[in-house]
Amino acid sequence: MMKENQELQCKSRGRLLLLHCFSLLATVFLVHLYLQWTQNDLDAGLVVNFVFAWHTEKFLISTGVLLTLGLWLWALVGNIRWANALLVLSGGILGLATYEKMLQRNEPVYPSDLKMLTEATFLLEMLDGRTLAALGFVFLLFLAFVLFSLRHAKANKTVKLGWKSRVLILITTSMAFSYAGQFQQEGNLLKKAYDRTAYWIPYSQQMNYYNTGFVAGFLYNLSAEPMATPDDYSQEKIDELKVTYQQLADEINAERTAVLPETNVIYIMNESFADPLELDGLDLQSDPIPFTRALMGTSYSGELLSQGYGGGTANIEFEALTGFSMEPFAANITTPYTQFLSSQDDFPSVVSRLEEAGFRTTAIHPYNTTMYKRLENYETLGFDAFLYEDTMTHTDKLDTNPYISDAAAYAEIVAILKASEEKDFIHLVTMQNHTPYQNKYSVIPSAAETGIASQTIRNYLQDLQYSDQALAELLAALQEWDEPTVVVFWGDHWPSVFGEDLYALNTIQNMHETPMFIYSNTVEVQKDLGVTSPIYFLPEVLELSGSRVTAFEALLMALQEKVPAFEKTLYVNGDTGGYVSSREGLSEQARSLLADYDLIQYDTTTGDRYAESNGFFQMND
Repeated sequence: MMKENQELQCKSRGRLLLLHCFSLLATVFLVHLYLQWTQNDLDAGLVVNFVFAWHTEKFLISTGVLLTLGLWLWALVGNIRWANALLVLSGGILGLATYEKMLQRNEPVYPSDLKMLTEATFLLEMLDGRTLAALGFVFLLFLAFVLFSLRHAKANKTVKLGWKSRVLILITTSMAFSYAGQFQQEGNLLKKAYDRTAYWIPYSQQMNYYNTGFVAGFLYNLSAEPMATPDDYSQEKIDELKVTYQQLADEINAERTAVLPETNVIYIMNESFADPLELDGLDLQSDPIPFTRALMGTSYSGELLSQGYGGGTANIEFEALTGFSMEPFAANITTPYTQFLSSQDDFPSVVSRLEEAGFRTTAIHPYNTTMYKRLENYETLGFDAFLYEDTMTHTDKLDTNPYISDAAAYAEIVAILKASEEKDFIHLVTMQNHTPYQNKYSVIPSAAETGIASQTIRNYLQDLQYSDQALAELLAALQEWDEPTVVVFWGDHWPSVFGEDLYALNTIQNMHETPMFIYSNTVEVQKDLGVTSPIYFLPEVLELSGSRVTAFEALLMALQEKVPAFEKTLYVNGDTGGYVSSREGLSEQARSLLADYDLIQYDTTTGDRYAESNGFFQMND
C-alpha cells in the first residue's frame, strides 16, 4: 500500500512538474508575442505574420532564449508561479518601454538603455499620463497575482525544485547567458543560428528589430570587443608611444605659430557624392559637378578612400570624427556606432579636441535621430548640440525629393555661424542625394544631354547638379564672411545606382574613391592630397591653419606619409603610390607605424585607455 502511494505521489509530482514546464513555456510564448506587439506599434497582424509566416525560425530561436531566462528565474526563486510572475512583470515593463521609446524616438530599447534603470525617477518624469497609468496597471496586476498566490498557496500545490536541481539549472542557464552575451564575438553559435535566415540591418535598428524580432535585435546590440589584444599591449608600451610621438609633435610644433586653430571648422559629409566622369564604361556627355571640380584645382584636394560602396555612411563618419580606422577592427565589427560606441560614456574625437580648444560643437543631420544611433553617439563624441529634421530651422526640399536639400542644410550652417560668438565646429551629414533615385525629380537632364538612357541614373545626376550648385552658394557666402573658416568636404561613398555591369568594368579602387577637398576663406593654397583616408582630415586642417598638434595627430601625420590611405584589402603604399591588398605589401616602416596605431586604437576602443590618462590626445603644455 505504501509503495502504491509512493508511486501515485511520484506520478502526481511528475504530472505537476510537466504542467509547470508547460506553464513556463506558455508564459514565455505570450511574453514574446507581447514584446513583438509593442515593438510593432500594437499591430497584431504584423505579429502573426512575423511568427507564423515570415520569420518563424528566428522566432523559435528567440523563444528558446527567453525560455532560458524563464528557467533561470525558476531556479533562482524555486517556485514556478514566482518565475512566471517575474517573467510577466519584466516583459510587461520592457514592452511598455519599447512602445514608449518607439513612440517618442522611433527606435527600440537597447541593452545600453538598461543602465537607465538606476535613474528611475528621471525616467518616470519623462513619461506621459497614459504610459504611467499603463505602468501602474502592470504593477497592480503583479501585486494582485502575489496576493492571490499567497492566499491560495496551500489549496493549489506546486512542485518545489530540489536545491541540487536548482543549482544545476542556475549554473547551466547562467553559462548559457554568458555565452549569449558574447553574441557579437566571431564564431558565436547563437549568432550563427540566427545568421541562417537573419538579414541584419546595422544602419537602422528600427528595421533591424523589425526584420529579426525584438530578442534578436536586442542581442545584436550587445557590446562587442572591437579588437583582439596586441601581444605587446601594456601601460608601459602606451607611455613609451606617448614619449615617441610627443617628441615628433614638438618638432612639428616648433614650425607652427598657432597654439589652437583660430578658425571655424566645418565638416560636410555629402551623401553619395561621387564623380561619374571617373567611371570606365559610362559615356557621360556633361559634367554634373563643374564647380566642385574647379575648386579642387585651387585647394587641398584629392580622392577619399571610402570604406563603403552603396552604404556604410556611419563608418566613414566614425573615421572622420575619431581618427580611428575601420581596418584594425575585428571582422565582426561592421558598424562601431551600433556595436560599441553608443555604450561608451565618452570617446576622444575631433569634437572633444576642438571643444577643449574653446569651440562650440554642433552636429547636423537633416533626417531623424535613430539612424546609426546618432543621438547617443553624438553625445558620446562630445557634441554640444544636435540638430535634425524636427529641430532644424531650414528644412526645404527640392521638387519631389523626400529629403531635406543640401541648400537648406547649408543655410542651417550659415545661421549657426551668424548666431554664434565663439569659434564653431559644425559637422553636417547631408541627405539630399540618398537613395531611392527613381522618380526623384519631375525635371531631370535629358538622355541627349547626358548620353545616359537610364532615368534612375539621370535622377542621381540631377542630385549631383543640385549639390554642386548649393556648394557654390555656401562657399560664396563664406567668402564674404568676416571670420576665418575652413570647410572639409567629402562624398561618403558611391551609390549603387550604376548597377553590377558597370561596377565590373571598373577597379575596386575606382568604386571606393570619392571627391574631397579642404577649403579656406582666408588663404588659397593648392595641395594634391592624392588618395587619402578620413582619419587624416584633422591633421590637414591643422596644417592649413598653422596650428600645433598632439601626439596622436603626430602619429597620424607619420602614418599618412607611409600609408596615405587604407581600408581592409585596400592599402595605398606611400613609397610607390600604388595599391596593395594587405599590410604585407607595405614597407617595414609602414607596418611598424600601423602596429603603433593599432596599439592606440586598441587601448582606446577595447583596452584600459592609458593613452587618455597620459595625455596622448591632449596638447602638451
